[in-house]
Amino acid sequence: MGELTERYAPANDPETRLRTVAQTATDIRDLIRNDRTQPDSAAVAHVLAATVFLGVGAITGGIALLSMSFTGFLPLGYGLWRAIAMQCLVIGFATLAVIGGTYYVLPRLTGVRLWNEKLAWAGLALIAGTTALGLVVVGAGLGDGGEPFALPWWLDLALLAGLGIPPLVALQTVRHRTEHRTYVTVFYVVTGLAALPLLYLAGNVPAVEPVASVIGDFFFSSAYPVILLLIAIGLVHYAVVKQTERPLAGRQLTQIGYWSLIFGAGWFGIAQLAGGPIPGWLGAVAAVLGLGFPVGMVASGASLFSTLEGSWRRTEEPDPVAMLAVAGLALGSVLAIMASLAGFRSTANLVALTSFWEGILLGLTLGAIPLLIGSVLIHAIPRMTGRSLFSAELARRVVKLTLYGTGGLIVFLVGGGLITGYAWAGGAFTGAYAAIGEGWAPASGPARVFLGLAAASGIVAVFGNLALASLITRTLTRGTVTTQEILVTREKP
Repeated sequence: MGELTERYAPANDPETRLRTVAQTATDIRDLIRNDRTQPDSAAVAHVLAATVFLGVGAITGGIALLSMSFTGFLPLGYGLWRAIAMQCLVIGFATLAVIGGTYYVLPRLTGVRLWNEKLAWAGLALIAGTTALGLVVVGAGLGDGGEPFALPWWLDLALLAGLGIPPLVALQTVRHRTEHRTYVTVFYVVTGLAALPLLYLAGNVPAVEPVASVIGDFFFSSAYPVILLLIAIGLVHYAVVKQTERPLAGRQLTQIGYWSLIFGAGWFGIAQLAGGPIPGWLGAVAAVLGLGFPVGMVASGASLFSTLEGSWRRTEEPDPVAMLAVAGLALGSVLAIMASLAGFRSTANLVALTSFWEGILLGLTLGAIPLLIGSVLIHAIPRMTGRSLFSAELARRVVKLTLYGTGGLIVFLVGGGLITGYAWAGGAFTGAYAAIGEGWAPASGPARVFLGLAAASGIVAVFGNLALASLITRTLTRGTVTTQEILVTREKP
């Protein structure tokens, strides 16, 4: 029976099996056509596909923001461009990236090879192919209009099948483990992957009642990104510990973060329907359980900051892996606090169905999630491919552009939502106008300037995401040669 171990020894160690790459630019086609029997091949393939979708998603997200502010200026309109961007950023990029990250860490934390790597490749083909086809179908106006991807039912089934493969691969890998200690990252990634198809099924089951269908859409559109955050945070725990060579501080904090994020996922979506035809008790449950979202983010951030204390500046500049992780958790914590505060009925009635919630969702998909995933990828890619990080300066630029752009986007969309809410309430209370028909212009007019400013800030965030895609691609193709980790099978004595 073989034991799989992770080797970090220097190259002159005769017992270490190292693979290096030639000191020439890597042909991206060679990476795609890599021998699929080699360790990490499925993980690298997922990262490559996710990077392509990140670039496309950033561009379509910028177009969506422009179409939101300048209606009629661009074809298709905000609704279709938003659905296309969400498919790229949430499914094509974030989902594939966290799956690839899971395939990277599990062999290292369990001591066994990834179970059924061919099936993992099939899952990649199914998810990526369905997403690519969905872009065309939705762009042609053939989607069903559901939140947030608007995919028709037959593509929903294909995507659901693709999402069901990664948890099967992960569970079987853990089942055959030789490492007896269970690391916190394993809980995060396995649970998160198992939750993704369940959420997708719950959010896309046809409902007889339209109210139930809307509730399902809003819950799914908020729960799915939070579960992606859960997986990304679990991967960040591994990446930061390995990068800084310091033990994870506050294991109890990671457990608090784990359970809080699971129970707090999705409830800020229900809060968006406050004042609508939903049961009163559902709003109260959403407000209380929604507090788990900020608790989970703050607890995870506290654990990470304690781990990095005094060690994240190895030189005069911060370590890129730690810097992206800190930025992502800080931004995610701010968004979680805002979402939970708006979940209480008094606030929810004010900002329901306004741009406030677009600020939360876009802040997650263009800011917090890409930053956390970027931290994991720039740690993992050199170890999987033998190419070192292309540029630490470009990594710092990613953080600046993403934080400044997403920060402005959030401020202006949230501010516009608050102004719209007060305008609607003020017109109704005074009897001056109602936010329908002829009263729509005075009710929504004061917030339009905020939408324009939000679009300008969002373009900066788009450039931050494009810079991240460029950093990953250049690392894969132009990074200098470094030692590549190989999992070596050793026979037990």
